[in-house]
Amino acid sequence: MLSRIAMILILLVAGPYYWLLMEPGPISAPAMPIDIARLRSEAARQTGPRPTAIEYVAVASQNTAGTLLVAGGGLRSDETAVLAWRLITPGGDTVINAGLTDYQAMSSGFAAFSPPFQATLNTWVSAARRVIFTDEDIEHIGGLATVLPKANAVSAKIIGNAAQIAAIRELVPATADALAPAAAALSGPPGYAGVAPGIAVLRTPGHLPGSQMIYVQLENGREFLFVGNTAPMKRNVTWGRPRSRYAAEWLGSEDRTATTGWIKGLAQLQTREPRLAFVYARDLAWLRDDAGPHLTVAPAGPVTAADKAAAR
Repeated sequence: MLSRIAMILILLVAGPYYWLLMEPGPISAPAMPIDIARLRSEAARQTGPRPTAIEYVAVASQNTAGTLLVAGGGLRSDETAVLAWRLITPGGDTVINAGLTDYQAMSSGFAAFSPPFQATLNTWVSAARRVIFTDEDIEHIGGLATVLPKANAVSAKIIGNAAQIAAIRELVPATADALAPAAAALSGPPGYAGVAPGIAVLRTPGHLPGSQMIYVQLENGREFLFVGNTAPMKRNVTWGRPRSRYAAEWLGSEDRTATTGWIKGLAQLQTREPRLAFVYARDLAWLRDDAGPHLTVAPAGPVTAADKAAAR
């Protein structure tokens, strides 16, 4: 009798655990092709100097159970972070993502937030020639709530697709009219568009409607693909698995079928283009590893009283 009760209890626990955290997703989803030749062509069509180097900041971090961001990834914790990058370019930098505020980080459940690194990122955004985003998640656009009210000119630097622009307008209503409309090439269904010399984007809706990947070719020829939250961790691609159902559908509103298709497309692309470096959205340990893309950590900036007040 006791063994039967124990078995029932195990099934009651194991079933939901598997369904929510281990189930590998829609494995029959077809791979979404990623045309690297098209990305290279779109980036090459933009005239001017290409980026010469890439810096990054990690503005918030936490230890995340592996099975949340990679279905079936186990309960071992992974070091994850909110990351943003500066593409250092003669004539004007491009910044990818704008971070978030300390209040937004706390509300999103991050264990640690770095005001000095967010201050660095705010300075990047204010000084950049253009600002682009991998998606409209609060961890990527939230920092604009600090920057835009103080530097409305930043509005003209923002390049986004329709879903991203709508989210930014909702985040900072006072500057909504100053935001440029979504670029025509970025406003339609999945497509390719060049945004600056050496930089092009591919629309990849799935994680969010405004998700996109950003291709970068440096002046020295090195190539990077910022894959965004489609693949937050390297294991999403090497294992061919999206986020767990709990993270994707209970905590978020991800289309796991579409995301799985893009992950399969990334795996195929990596096989064809082994020298193309993928940059994952949250995988801090991999970014710091010797096998990572060898990007430079930016210095932490000073935090002013105005920064502290605006961030809350």
